[in-house]
Amino acid sequence: MENTIRLDLNETPCNSDDEDGNCKSTEAENGGGVMSENSIDDVVSLDNMDEAAVDNMLNASMENMAEAAVDNMAEPAVDMCFVTGEEFAVFCHDYAYRKGFTFYTRTTELMKEYKEMGVGRTAAGLKEPMYHMMKVIRLNCKYGGKKQTNGSIVTGCPCQLEHNHCLSPKDSRFMVNYRSIDDPTAGKITNNDQAGISIAKSYNSLLVESGGHENITYNQRDVRNVVHLNRRKSRLEGDAVALEKYFQQQYEYNQEFYSAIERDDDGRLMNAFWSDARSRAMHKDFGDIITFDTTFLCNRYRMPFAPFVGVSHHGKSIVFAAALLSHEDTETFVWVFNQWLKCMGNPPKGILTDQCKAIGKAVETVFVGVPHRLCLWHILQNASRNLGKLSKWKEIEEALRNVVHDTLDPDEFDEAWGLMVEKFGIHDNAWLKETYEIRGRWAPAYWRSTFWAGMSSTQRSEGINRFFKGFVSIETGLLQFIRQYEAALKGKVEEEKLLNFNSTHKPPICDKDMIVQYVFQKAYTNTKFLEVKAECDALKLVSESKTASLGGLSVYQAVEKFPKPVWKKRWKTFIVSCDKDKGDFSCSCKLFEFRGILCRHIIKIIEFEDVNVIPERYILSRWRKDIVRPYEDIRVSYYDPEEFDRVKRVRELSQRHCYLSSLALHSDETFL
Repeated sequence: MENTIRLDLNETPCNSDDEDGNCKSTEAENGGGVMSENSIDDVVSLDNMDEAAVDNMLNASMENMAEAAVDNMAEPAVDMCFVTGEEFAVFCHDYAYRKGFTFYTRTTELMKEYKEMGVGRTAAGLKEPMYHMMKVIRLNCKYGGKKQTNGSIVTGCPCQLEHNHCLSPKDSRFMVNYRSIDDPTAGKITNNDQAGISIAKSYNSLLVESGGHENITYNQRDVRNVVHLNRRKSRLEGDAVALEKYFQQQYEYNQEFYSAIERDDDGRLMNAFWSDARSRAMHKDFGDIITFDTTFLCNRYRMPFAPFVGVSHHGKSIVFAAALLSHEDTETFVWVFNQWLKCMGNPPKGILTDQCKAIGKAVETVFVGVPHRLCLWHILQNASRNLGKLSKWKEIEEALRNVVHDTLDPDEFDEAWGLMVEKFGIHDNAWLKETYEIRGRWAPAYWRSTFWAGMSSTQRSEGINRFFKGFVSIETGLLQFIRQYEAALKGKVEEEKLLNFNSTHKPPICDKDMIVQYVFQKAYTNTKFLEVKAECDALKLVSESKTASLGGLSVYQAVEKFPKPVWKKRWKTFIVSCDKDKGDFSCSCKLFEFRGILCRHIIKIIEFEDVNVIPERYILSRWRKDIVRPYEDIRVSYYDPEEFDRVKRVRELSQRHCYLSSLALHSDETFL
């Protein structure tokens, strides 16, 4: 038989009024709160029972009382009275939840005043039908029962509770009608998604917070739906339109925010370039050397993400600007690099990219005269792909790395390369010939004498890409990606603040008897000082001998012992010149010129010559911790669409709730 409950607010009589005309409570009819005379005989004396027995009895009594409370809850019955349709629906759904089945609304009839207001099934928002607007509601069990025709509806409150299926109260929390996520929980889920926390981790966090599956009214799919709903909201206007609007709002809040969007003839988004105020200001301090890489696909449109990355005074990767690209051709890269010039005002002093011909042509076109180096890591990876099938590849690989990393000047590199090719008989390899022809673009021996902040590959860009992968996925929309990009940059800002604090208040221990360590501990950030200290620690591998002198100029041979033989040699000689009067030092290893860090060979001569003052030219402002840099007081973003008054109030209430919850857990007194 069909199990049906019907409410008719116009026709349903209330035959159970009390003397004052009010509907009687169903509690008394069900025996709630009433003790019979016979129950007095059931009272048990606790005087002769031990403590364990009392506890067991009380626990059993509590369980029985809980079960009795559920059993005694009112069931739908004829002559029950409800003030509104909402009260009726809540009562019936609560009953269904306890019994283990689901109601669905079969028929409804709107009140006249709501019909006149335009409320209807096809409406949405404020004109969407709700239970409190109904004068007739008919609920049916979702899981079974024969459908009843409209002709069988009779005046009054028909109440048919029989079921033709099994009831499962323990499974009620899995039923769609009873799964829900309240606003505070939905807010937490949204915040977790914006922070780059995965849906699984977000769900597990809520699960632990609530105390287990039995205490929550939703599952992981519901959490996923909340996340996807919020992501879809950013695409309602269209990602390209929303992205452009977002850029405009950022500019209105801070005119230092720069953005540019390129569209095709049909108005579709092609490329986007942007840089926030803080990143532009950072460029003034650290924008001399940059890397540019396009290997990361970051969004649902599979547009490559191309960040411009540099190195901070802590030796950490920083982002100056970024672009989303539709194509990886010369025309696109020319547009991007021109936007860089408009944004930053000047080209970099050096740029590192991967071995992409389109990027190379764009660099030559836009950054005229700027040194352009190819990523050394990619060169070595290509060597593995092109030479890896040779029988002696392992030996070739070791020899190739020695040629690349241990030669100090072009002549030495060319000689070592020729010996390697001759030894393994690989003269005719096409890739090897092509790579050798462009050696001036990637071999360190050809550009050791130029400052590159220690960068020889685009791995900093790839490291930034890996960092962003924690915030975005291939399903991320464009606008959401930009917001996640900002969240990632804000995380980098906090990381830098912590590094600044540690460099000022927690410097590493140094040997104060060594002038180099003492000076650079006071001047450099912790990261850069540790690089200097590593060179000092390697002094035990270096021995010096003076070979010539002319006035204040002295020339030394610094012989370094290698822990592992290189080209069957355990020793390598470096030429160090020292003009103590002028404060000039140089070494053939060119470490200072390349990385801005004094090498162990120069430090050895400084100690030998008993130099008491380190010249300022060797203390680069780029690595100093005692310089106030203007960008440090600039925020990443000045426009945040989430910072409305309502959201602020919700956050404040959430904080108060957390405080009261923690206070209540301290003791029984504070809980009550």
